[in-house]
Amino acid sequence: MREAPLLSGAFLLPTGRVMGRLRVIPEAMIPKFALTLLALVLALAPSLPAANGPVVLVAGYDSDNVVEFDLATGRWNEIAKFPFHSQPRGITANEAGEIFVGLQGGNRNIAKLVPGEDGLKLQDVTAAIGRFGPGYILHGKDRIWAAGDSDRVIYEINPATGEVTAPPQYKNCCNLVGLAADGQTLYAAEILQRSILRYDLRTPTIVGERIITKSEHLNRPVGMTIGHNGDLYVANGRASTIVEFNPKTGEFVRTLVDLGAGGKEGINGVLYSPEMRRYYLASGSEVYEVDPSGKILASYNSPALRRAHGIALMPARLRATPAAVVAVVAKNSAAGTASDAGVAAPQFSRPVTTLKMSSDRLSITGAPGERYRVLATTDFVTWEPIATLENAAGLVEFVDPDADKFDKRFYRLEPIAAQ
Repeated sequence: MREAPLLSGAFLLPTGRVMGRLRVIPEAMIPKFALTLLALVLALAPSLPAANGPVVLVAGYDSDNVVEFDLATGRWNEIAKFPFHSQPRGITANEAGEIFVGLQGGNRNIAKLVPGEDGLKLQDVTAAIGRFGPGYILHGKDRIWAAGDSDRVIYEINPATGEVTAPPQYKNCCNLVGLAADGQTLYAAEILQRSILRYDLRTPTIVGERIITKSEHLNRPVGMTIGHNGDLYVANGRASTIVEFNPKTGEFVRTLVDLGAGGKEGINGVLYSPEMRRYYLASGSEVYEVDPSGKILASYNSPALRRAHGIALMPARLRATPAAVVAVVAKNSAAGTASDAGVAAPQFSRPVTTLKMSSDRLSITGAPGERYRVLATTDFVTWEPIATLENAAGLVEFVDPDADKFDKRFYRLEPIAAQ
C-alpha cells in the first residue's frame, strides 16, 4: 500500500487580505477522530532568485532524521530517518555531496549518510566522541571539525579513515558547541559563557582568542555563519534572535532578526547562502528565510521535523537524480556494500504536502482528495479553526476573510483522514 505523504503547512504574518479560491466543507462532515498535527510552509515574499537553488538540509534532534527543503520547488522531503534517540545535532555536506551528521544519542559519533535497501542510513565514520557526542560539525579542506561540547576541545576528524584527534591548541576551559569558518579563521561558541573564540589557522601556533566575552546579546549561542558582509552572525539557542558581530573586534553590530513568538523554541542553526543572497534559520519545526536587511521573506515547516538543530547547504549540482539513486542502490546491493566512493548520497525522500502563503494567496498543493483544517493564531497559544478545505484537483487556494483585522496572524494546517 502506498504510504501517504507527510503534510506540510504554513504560518504567515499577513498585512492585508489574502485573495484566492476556496471550497468549504460543512463542519458536520468532519469525521470525529484524532487529527494528526500538520506543518507549515510559509512564503511571504516574491519568488526565489534562482531557478535551481541549493537545498537546505536540517538535522531534526527530536525527530531523529534529516529533512531537506528544495529552494527551487518550495517542497519539503524527509531524506533520512534514524533509529530512535539518535538525536542528530550537527550536519555538514562536503564538495563531493556527501552528508555527515553528528549524533548526541545513539552511537554518540559522526556518521555518513549512505544508501541502503530502504533509503539512506547511517554509516559510522568515528567511534563514540566524548560523553555527549560531538556538538556541531563543519567541513574544512581535508577534515571535519567537531565541537567537543563538555570535552572542551575542537576535534579534527579524517573523514576517510575516521581518525579523531584533539589538537592541544583547540583545548578550552569551557563547553564548545557551535562552529563557523571563514577561510583561514575558525570560530567556536562557548555555549554557557555567552562567549565566542577565534582561531587564526594561518599562524604556526594556533591559539584561541576570546573576541566576545559574556555578551548580553548572547543566550546559549550555538549556530554561527559568516554573513554577506563578512561579519559573524550567531544564533541564540535560548532566544528568538540572530545577532551580528564584527569578527575582527568582537563589537556587537545589530540584531539581524527577532522571530518573536515564532522563535519561542530558540534558534539553533543559521547559515548564509551567497548563491541565494539570503540567511536560513532553524527553529523548532521551521526554517526561516531572511534577507540581509533582516526582513523575513518566508518560513518553511516540515511535519517530519521536530526541534531543528544543525543546518547545511547542498548545492543543486550535487543532488542525485532518481535514475542515479536506482543505479547506486542496485550496484551496492549486488556488491554487498553500503556506498561507492565519489558518489553523492542519493536523496531518498518522503514528499510533504505543502502550504504556501504569499502576499496575495494561500495555496495548498497535495494529492487530490486530501482534506485539511486551517487554524489561525496571533500568539501560538490559542488556535482557532477558520476553515475546512478539500483538495479536489491537487491545488487549493484560500481567502482568510478576517485577515484585515490583524496586524499579525499565523496559520496552521491539520490533515483530516479519509473516512
